[in-house]
Amino acid sequence: MQGKQESSRVKGEFLVVSNSSVIIALTRICHLDLLEKLFGKILTPEAVWREITVEDKPGYEKIVKAEFLHVEKAGNRRLVALFEEFVDSGEAEAIALALELNADLLLVDDRDARNLAKKLGLRVMGTLGVIALAKYKGLIPKAKPIVVALIESGFWISKKILGEFLKELGEH
Repeated sequence: MQGKQESSRVKGEFLVVSNSSVIIALTRICHLDLLEKLFGKILTPEAVWREITVEDKPGYEKIVKAEFLHVEKAGNRRLVALFEEFVDSGEAEAIALALELNADLLLVDDRDARNLAKKLGLRVMGTLGVIALAKYKGLIPKAKPIVVALIESGFWISKKILGEFLKELGEH
């Protein structure tokens, strides 16, 4: 597994926990680097690490070589088991880990996982939010080509959400 198992938080560090979806989506379109540029270190729970590091899957090598991705064990197994009643194991561990570490942000796309995390008081951001933030911070000139690449890679976005997203960014 990548990185050290760390739970101590450096003062002033923006703590981000990620589920697999955002990492996989950005890896597929060769923009995994946006996560490091925006957030520095990203923590993933063990279940997520197993999901994103399946050998022979597209992007496997990029993910295992990404030194900014670190694995952290979700300690409260009872909480994980409770969350698994509502979301998959990676999402359950990501939400539990974000709560345990008092994370500043949880990266997750699944609607049910986002809703659960929000109800528990977590701030969430999905793949589109990462792309919007990258544009606002000047890391990418336009979001639309990246979103088109996402869709072409199999990422599903409703036409309504896509339209609202591009309009919000002034790219409709």
